[in-house]
Amino acid sequence: MKVEIKQPKSWQRIFEIEVPGERFRETVESLYQEYGREAKIPGFRPGRVPRAVLEARFGKGIEAEAIERLVPESYQRALEQNQLVPVNRAAISDLDLAEDKSLRFKATFEVLPEVAIRRYKGLPAVKRFREVTDDDVSREIDYLREIYAEYQPVDRPAGTGDRVVIDFVPVSGSAQPEKAKGENYPIDLGAPQVLPEFNQGLAGVRPGDVREISVTYQPDYQAKELAGQTVAFKVTVKEVKEKKLPALDDDFAKKVSEYQTASELRERIKAGMAARAEAEAMEGVRIQAVNAMIDENPLELPESLVREQAEGLTAEARERHQREHRHPDGDKCPDCQWDQDKMLEQYRPVAEWKIKQDLFLSQVVKLENIVPEPAEIEGAIQDWARHNRSDPAEIRRALEKSPERMEGLKDRLAAEKAGHLLAEWAEAKPEKIVANKQ
Repeated sequence: MKVEIKQPKSWQRIFEIEVPGERFRETVESLYQEYGREAKIPGFRPGRVPRAVLEARFGKGIEAEAIERLVPESYQRALEQNQLVPVNRAAISDLDLAEDKSLRFKATFEVLPEVAIRRYKGLPAVKRFREVTDDDVSREIDYLREIYAEYQPVDRPAGTGDRVVIDFVPVSGSAQPEKAKGENYPIDLGAPQVLPEFNQGLAGVRPGDVREISVTYQPDYQAKELAGQTVAFKVTVKEVKEKKLPALDDDFAKKVSEYQTASELRERIKAGMAARAEAEAMEGVRIQAVNAMIDENPLELPESLVREQAEGLTAEARERHQREHRHPDGDKCPDCQWDQDKMLEQYRPVAEWKIKQDLFLSQVVKLENIVPEPAEIEGAIQDWARHNRSDPAEIRRALEKSPERMEGLKDRLAAEKAGHLLAEWAEAKPEKIVANKQ
């Protein structure tokens, strides 16, 4: 078999393959033997059909089947001989069977480009970090106190911050009143998610009060039966509750954490916030280091790989969009406009960046011989189990039964380690971020 290789682009290869006539005739002969054993032709016993009958009935089909066998077989042998791994399915063209039965064809396919990194240590970056202040910690603790707040009934006019429990039913403007009514519905006065008409209409109410509140809904309101309508509701106030924040004391610390004192809770929260701030800063350094490698080492990518990555990102974006705009009845958003071509073009730069990042990190893994430790693999399994609410033992068994999946996990962890090392090796200039006061 003769193979001539052409390289129109750094990521593209063309095999011009010639299969000798002798090999083609051998394949044809093998097929005749198979057909002779298996063919069921009236008047002949299986395995006793004369060759002339087989040729008359199956001749053209057997030659076509020989071509179908030899093309992928020859292409695979050419890949192995030249140690090439395609990233897409080859396009076969210029197929020709000569008079001497030699078979010629072209196979055009794409491969990963060769990656050569000039440097991956000492890359320039800026480490932007924000110091954790006492005010930051106080806001975090206040958030915890809000979560554990209790609401106690009061007999006084409702004000901002109170919780009003209501029954409501539309009295006009609604074509489907059964879908637009509610019972024992809590409304936190002043909360941004509460419709302005209800915030205003419920100000100063007491238990037992009845109000009529009119609401004009936007045309794109998520509940289709209300969108674009002006609906008047009869609202009956059942309770007014006052929010009581828990005292910041040792009992509160024990209730919300494993710590025994409020002082220890504060210290631990500050340490956790500082660790997150450091991790965010180093992630920024890692991204800058990857960008520096991309800038210093231009890389042309296979078109099929970029398209596949962009299609995956677009599919994820569309799924998120549908979830966010899902109607209350659970249906996907039928009115959402989606331009697939426009979204593919929008995600193309992101797809290219992700592919280049993966290629460069894989190269760093090879150069530094990075391998994940057993504890890191176990940690990833535990995280996976928590995320999917499954048993770590089941995930472990599944990985043990599937070497490919286990290798994929190890490759991902190795690439993550390479990314962390890039950030550590970078020449990062510190830059303090001044937080906006809230």
